[in-house]
Amino acid sequence: MPDRTPQSSVGRKRLHRRSFIALAAAFPFAAHADQDLGEDWIVLAESKINLLKNFSIIPVTLNKGLFAGLVIEAVDNPIFIESVEVTFSNGETTELAVRSIISEGRRTRKMLLPGLVRGIRLIKIIYKRVPVGGTTTVRIYGRQV
Repeated sequence: MPDRTPQSSVGRKRLHRRSFIALAAAFPFAAHADQDLGEDWIVLAESKINLLKNFSIIPVTLNKGLFAGLVIEAVDNPIFIESVEVTFSNGETTELAVRSIISEGRRTRKMLLPGLVRGIRLIKIIYKRVPVGGTTTVRIYGRQV
């Protein structure tokens, strides 16, 4: 009896389609973060992100101060953020896992920076590429010490 398994390219399309449907279905259940940050949180940067890419690098000026935590807000469109890589003023880097969908107008959870409070030089946001493209604006808050 001949093998009637589908061609591998057809299987990949179905898997890709299923992944996209699962991602789209998860938007209503995206993680909701605390919307009241408090007065020790300030806006570090705001940037328009191209969703055809996989990451975006956002510079932060060193005169903003020293920080102990980060929060990222999706201003006008949802985004699936994999992780955030923070480069400090002394050149060290750390990666903070996010792995969640941030709905329009919502924020990530409060992410503590490891070690001592430090100045931030730049933030690299690694996110899922969206096949249809588009843009979204992200606003990054830092907890000042």
